[in-house]
Amino acid sequence: MLSRVANSLYWMSRNVERAENNARILDVQLLQMIEAADEELVRDSDWRLIFEICDSTETMRRIKANPTYEESELVQYLAMAQENSNSVASCAMVVRENARISRDHIPDDYWETWNRSYLALADMDLKNSSVRDMRSFLENIKTTSLISQGIVESSMSRGVAYQMIKIAKWLERAEKTARILNVVCERTRERVRKEKTDDYYFWLAALRMTNGYNAYLKSNPPRMEPKKVLSFLISDKTFPRSIRYCLDHVRAAVEELEEGKVSHYSWELYAKLDEVRTSFSETDIESLDSDELMHFLNRFQDGCNEISRIFSSTYYLTDPEAETAMAFQSQGMDMKGITSMKYKIEHTNIFDYETIVDQSMNTIRLKPRTDECQRLLSYRADITPATLTKEHVDIFGNNVETFFIAEHHQHLEVKSTSIVSIQKSPFIHRIDYSPEMNVIFHSQLFAEHYMAYLSNTAYTYITPEQMELVDRELGAMTNPVQYAIDVTEYVFDHFTYDGESTTVTTKASESFDLKKGVCQDITHVMLGILRSKNIPARYVSGYLYVGEDSALVGDAASHAWVEFMVPGIGWVGLDPTNNVEALENHIRVGVGRDYNDVSPVQGVYRGGSQSLDVKVSVSLLDQ
Repeated sequence: MLSRVANSLYWMSRNVERAENNARILDVQLLQMIEAADEELVRDSDWRLIFEICDSTETMRRIKANPTYEESELVQYLAMAQENSNSVASCAMVVRENARISRDHIPDDYWETWNRSYLALADMDLKNSSVRDMRSFLENIKTTSLISQGIVESSMSRGVAYQMIKIAKWLERAEKTARILNVVCERTRERVRKEKTDDYYFWLAALRMTNGYNAYLKSNPPRMEPKKVLSFLISDKTFPRSIRYCLDHVRAAVEELEEGKVSHYSWELYAKLDEVRTSFSETDIESLDSDELMHFLNRFQDGCNEISRIFSSTYYLTDPEAETAMAFQSQGMDMKGITSMKYKIEHTNIFDYETIVDQSMNTIRLKPRTDECQRLLSYRADITPATLTKEHVDIFGNNVETFFIAEHHQHLEVKSTSIVSIQKSPFIHRIDYSPEMNVIFHSQLFAEHYMAYLSNTAYTYITPEQMELVDRELGAMTNPVQYAIDVTEYVFDHFTYDGESTTVTTKASESFDLKKGVCQDITHVMLGILRSKNIPARYVSGYLYVGEDSALVGDAASHAWVEFMVPGIGWVGLDPTNNVEALENHIRVGVGRDYNDVSPVQGVYRGGSQSLDVKVSVSLLDQ
């Protein structure tokens, strides 16, 4: 599984758990607001506890400093605020978006369940919802979370996707339980020191927040003994929200992923899991005094957080805070979805023949791909004169349609209309080229697997003398990721986009000397350079959405760019014509070794010469 798919599944599952946890915690607070009535001191202390668990006390103070402050603003911030990436609503939107992206890897019922919840959320007035509306919303999120987790257990095969979802769930749950215990213990210690008396109020809240109140009473006397509550929520082997239970299941799932082996890249994850789990058996929680207990909990929470960090690093998962912040900024803080764009593409090829053509056989590659980053929502090909098409998938995974026209004609028109949704890919500049990646990159298996994209073709061949010029400026290739970025900039700086200087048959070596050409030529040059350094690279044909007031070029017809293989990550796109990463503005149709493998229209006919007119329109649609 490519890391970008694993990344979507992982953060989908973590946000399911986070949405449920935060909804439950906030619902407990709303209930306790009723129980506490107008006891202002208790209510203020309660809110401090909730914000320390779900956000920060600084945020709470900022909200309360508002001259028109009302208590409902605190509820609204934790439940609905879009500026809060951990609000229940924000988490639900992240879940829905990642579920949409990962639909090929999850049950349809899972997607439909969260999509219904998202649509209900979209209909709400987030800034003016009453407390009653918010409680109804929180209940809906909790129910949706439980239903979706049941769907996973009952419908998913126990493959890689399932294990990623489960690991994310258990890690998020372990971290939240550790956070709750850390904050509750600190608040309790403060109250005991201040009032010189035991206080069980916060420990009852801790059990409610973890949905463990009934389970605790069944295995313990009906008394709120703090250290028994701690022991229950930390080390109980049977309660599914205890930290021990969560981490045991994380380790079991990691073993499934790794097929029971400890590899050079996974040993650190195993070691940290075992280190934290060992502390269960080596620490007698009930014998610790308050200071020792706080030290243990602080170390324990740090350990849980470190496991999550190591897991993300081991499997090349992205930083959620940065991704979420960027996603919200890019979408203008609205409810239209946070990481995808939807486009309508109209591509028309018009052939006019000098003489009557009595028959023709044609092949078209105009149907956009569906993969881990792009989903084809609809496609239609209209051909004049009318004819039937036969579709197949070629060796590179491209959608190919063939058709035969037997009747006489002097005009042929092929028009395709597509609607495509594209998610944002991980930014290549964030990829840390690790020693593990380097081992894979230099392995014989890697070279054999991507042999087709390592050998230069007639279109992509660069002479040794031309490569010497590149080497003088870029130096030796030690990091293929950084080198590919540098080549993109080099080609962009040295080549001029010129539609009149080359033809469809121009080779990379010719374009290199001309220092100009169209996107096809610039892409061929970059492919030649990368393949000369044994970096697997492929030609991508598709479309580019430019929009208004953009410096990008290449939207007047089909566009072309490069994808190169990053070990453990997958194919990553770079557009040397514009010196940008191929992200959500780039719509992929075909991939191959060079232009000849992905030419939009190919064919043979019996008749005179022809003229070709190509029209391409790419428009952004509302989500």
